[in-house]
Amino acid sequence: MLIADPFALLLAMSAMSAADLDALIDGLRRPELRPTPAHDLARASALGARYAHDNDPETLDAALRTYEKCSYRGRVRGIVGRDLALRYVMSAMAGRQIDENRARALIEDAGDDPAMPGSAAVLTIMTDMLAALGDDLGFDREEALRRLDEASSSVPPESPLARIAANARVALAIRQGTMIGSYAASADAVELAREMLTREDLSDEERTLAKTLLTGAEGMAAAQHGELDSAMSSVDTLTDMVDGLPAGHPAALAARTQLAALHRTDATDAEDPGLSPAERAWRLMTAGHNVVQAALKKQDTAELSRGMALLRRAERAAPDGYEHRVLLLTVLGSALVASCQWGGGRPALDEALRRLTAAQEEARHPGHPMWATSAQVLGLAYRADGRAARGRECGRRSMRGHAWSVLLQAGTADAVAAARSAANDARQVARWFLADGEPAGAAAVLDAGRCLMLYATTVTMDVPARLTGLGRDDLLARWRNNPNDPDLRYEVLTVLTGADVSEAAVPEILDPPGADEIGRALTAVRADVLVYLIPKDDEGPGGALLVPSDALSGVRPAFLPLPRLATTEPVTRHVEALGTRDAGEADRKPGSPIDEVCDWAWPAVVGPLLDTLDRWPIGRAPRLVLVPMGDLAAVPWHAARDRDGTRAVEIATFSYAPSARLLCQNSERPPVDPAAPALMIADPEGNLPDARAEADAIRAAFLSSAALRHGAEATPETVRDWLLAGGGAVLHLACHGAVRPGVDGSYLRLADSRRLTAHEILRTRRTTAIGLVALAACTTGVPSGAYDEAFSLATAFLTAGARSVFGSLWPVPSEATSLLMFMAHHYLWAEHKRPMDALNHAQRWMLNPDRETPPTMPPRLRALVPSLTGDVTAWAGFTHQGW
Repeated sequence: MLIADPFALLLAMSAMSAADLDALIDGLRRPELRPTPAHDLARASALGARYAHDNDPETLDAALRTYEKCSYRGRVRGIVGRDLALRYVMSAMAGRQIDENRARALIEDAGDDPAMPGSAAVLTIMTDMLAALGDDLGFDREEALRRLDEASSSVPPESPLARIAANARVALAIRQGTMIGSYAASADAVELAREMLTREDLSDEERTLAKTLLTGAEGMAAAQHGELDSAMSSVDTLTDMVDGLPAGHPAALAARTQLAALHRTDATDAEDPGLSPAERAWRLMTAGHNVVQAALKKQDTAELSRGMALLRRAERAAPDGYEHRVLLLTVLGSALVASCQWGGGRPALDEALRRLTAAQEEARHPGHPMWATSAQVLGLAYRADGRAARGRECGRRSMRGHAWSVLLQAGTADAVAAARSAANDARQVARWFLADGEPAGAAAVLDAGRCLMLYATTVTMDVPARLTGLGRDDLLARWRNNPNDPDLRYEVLTVLTGADVSEAAVPEILDPPGADEIGRALTAVRADVLVYLIPKDDEGPGGALLVPSDALSGVRPAFLPLPRLATTEPVTRHVEALGTRDAGEADRKPGSPIDEVCDWAWPAVVGPLLDTLDRWPIGRAPRLVLVPMGDLAAVPWHAARDRDGTRAVEIATFSYAPSARLLCQNSERPPVDPAAPALMIADPEGNLPDARAEADAIRAAFLSSAALRHGAEATPETVRDWLLAGGGAVLHLACHGAVRPGVDGSYLRLADSRRLTAHEILRTRRTTAIGLVALAACTTGVPSGAYDEAFSLATAFLTAGARSVFGSLWPVPSEATSLLMFMAHHYLWAEHKRPMDALNHAQRWMLNPDRETPPTMPPRLRALVPSLTGDVTAWAGFTHQGW
C-alpha cells in the first residue's frame, strides 16, 4: 500500500477498524515508501487511534515516542499533538500513571487549538491536577478546580476537551471524598457524574467511564451517610463492571481505584505526618469500618477488635467540629453491640450505649444525615440491654429521621436511596414491635416507611404558595433558583413548620396513622381489614399484619406468620416477565410465571389469610385492603388459585393501598355527584381501535353526557385542564401507559405520543375531586421504583383527589380489557355497585363460563365474549384502590 498523501487519512482514522489501523501503521513505515516526516506524524496519529481500540499503554507510548521523534513542524503537527495530549491526560484521569513532565512538554509542543483559544491552558491545568488524584498533601484542590473552571469557560461544550474536563471534576471530587471524607465533595461528584451522563455526544468509552465514576461516587456518599447496604451495592456493581471490561479499559482502571478506596483496610497511610487531623481521622475510620464489616461477615472476634481499635484511633485524631463524628460514633457503637453479643459482655454494651447516645446528641435533629441510622443502632443496643421499650422508641425516632431525610431531598435522585433505606429499616423496627407483642405499633412503623417520596413530593410542591402566603419573597426567589439546595430546604422547612427541624415538627402527611384511625377509615370505605404483607428476610419470617375495621367488635391487630411468604422464585420470575413481554400474548402457555405465582399465592398467603378471617365476626364474604411490600406489590393476590381451581376473587373482595395514611386521607373525601362532568380519552395515538370502541360503548350505555376525546384531541392539556377545572364523576383513560423508575417514571401516552406524568397529575391536587379514575392502560398501578415506594399513576390520581382508581399490574390484552371495563361500568352504573365491588363483579363475570351479557353491550363487544376462556391475563391485571 503506497501512501502518497498521509495527511489525507487523518480524518478517517477515528472510524477505522483495529485491523485497518494495524495495516496502515505497518504501511506507513515500509522502506519502499521512503517515509517522510509527514508519514511519521501520520503514523503517530494512527497509533493514537489504535489505542482507542486496545487501551494498551504500550500503544499510547509508541504513539508519543513516534510523535516526539518526528521532525515535521507544519500546522498538522499541532492537530496530532493535541489529539495525543488529550488521550494521554484522559488515561491519567482513568487511573493510569503518566509522566506529568512529558505531558506538559507534549501540550506545549502542540500549542493552542486555533478554534479554541486557551485549550492548551486547560490541558496544562488538568495535568497539574493529576497530583490531586494521588496523595499529594500540599495540593490545593479547590484552587485547581477554580483554575480549571476559569480556563475551560472558553471551551465549546461539545468539544472532547470539555468532556475530559468534566471527567476531571468528577475524579477530583471523588478523590476529595476518599481522602478527607468531605460530604460536599461526594455530593458534587454524584451530581457532576449524573450531569455528564446527560450528554448525548459521549463515546461508548466515555459513557462507561462516567457510569463507573457515578457508581463509585454514589458508594462513597452512601458510606458517609451510614447507608451500608447502598454502599455495598455500589461495591458489587463496581466489581461487576470490572469483571465485564477488558483489563486495560479506562473504566476498569477507574473502578479499581474506587474499589481500593471503598475496601481500604490498611491504615498505614494515616501515619503520614503531612496529613491534617480530618484527613487522618477519615483514613483511620474508613479502614476501621471496612475491617469491622469483614469481621462481622466472618464472625472473627480478633479482626473485630482490630477494627474497633482503628475507630478509637480515628476518634482521638478527629478535630473539634469534625463533620463525620456522628458517623464515626455510630460505626463504633454498632461494632460494640456486635462485640457484646460475641463475648464482650457488659463493658462493650455500656460503651456502645455511651457512643450511640453521644451520636444522637451530636446529630441534634432528625434532619442530620446520620440521625436515622444512629437512632436505629441505639435501639438495637437498648434491646440487647433488655430495655425493649426504649429500643422501640429509638426505632420510631429513626423513622422520623427517614421522613426528614426524604423530605429534605425530595425531587432529587438521592431521595430514591433515602426512601429505599426507610422501607428496609421500617421492616426491621416493625419486627421489634412484633417480637414484643405490639402489632399495632408494628403497623405504624411499617406505614412510616411507605410512600415517603410520594408524600414529600406533594409537600415540596406546596412550598412556593406557602412561602408567598407567609410573605417570604426572599426565600421564594432562592427556592425558584435552586430548590435542591439542602441548606435552603432546611431553612424553608423550618419556616413552614414554624419550628426547627425536629421529631415533633414532621408534617402530618408524613406521620403514620394509628390503629384506631385505620379502623375508622376501613369502616368508612366498607372494608374489614387492612393487611400488610411482609416478605421473609434476614430479620425474620414472612407474615401478614392485620389491622381490623373498628366495626368488628373485640378484634385487635394481629400478626399471622406465613412461612412461605418470601420473594421466592415464582415472584421473581413473574416480576421479570412483567418487564419483558406482553402479559396478554396469544401464545402464552399454561405454567407461565403468572400462573405459577397465582398457584403459589394461595397456599403461601391467601388460603391461610382467608381461614383466619373466617374466624372473625364478619358474617359475609370478607373485604380486604392489601398493602404488599416490595416486589409483592406486583402479585395479583386476588387471582390466587386454590387446588380446586377457585380464585380468591370468587370468595372475597380485594382492594389495594399504597399506605394506610393514603387510605385514611381518601376515606375522608366526600362523594362526587354522579351527574358531575365526565371525561373519556380513547385511542389518542390511533393504534388502539378496541380502546375507542370500548369508550364509545361505555359512553353510549352509561355516560351519555361525558366529553369523549380521541386522536389528536386527546392531549395532555385536555386531561390537565379538566383536572384543574375541578374534575368530575369519571375520568376514563383508554390509552397506553408506562412505568419507569423515578418520580416522573409513570406516565400516560396521549396524542402525538406526548406524556402526562404522575408528577404533573399531582400538581392538580388542590383543585381536583374525582369519583372514579379508570386507567384502562398498561402497568398504571405498578410502582415506578426499585424501592418499597408505590409511586404510580394510580397512586398519583389518588393523591390528587380521586376517590377510587382502577389500575393495571401488567400490559393488558386490549380486547379483554374492553370487555372488563364495560362490565365494571355496567355494575357501577346499571347495578349501582361501589367501585370496589363493581370491579370484583366484573372479574367474576370474566371467569364465569355461564356469564350473561347485558343488553346494553354493543354488538362489537358482544362478538368478543365467546373468545373468553377465563385466562388470568384477561381479567386479573386490574386492581382497585380507594373507596
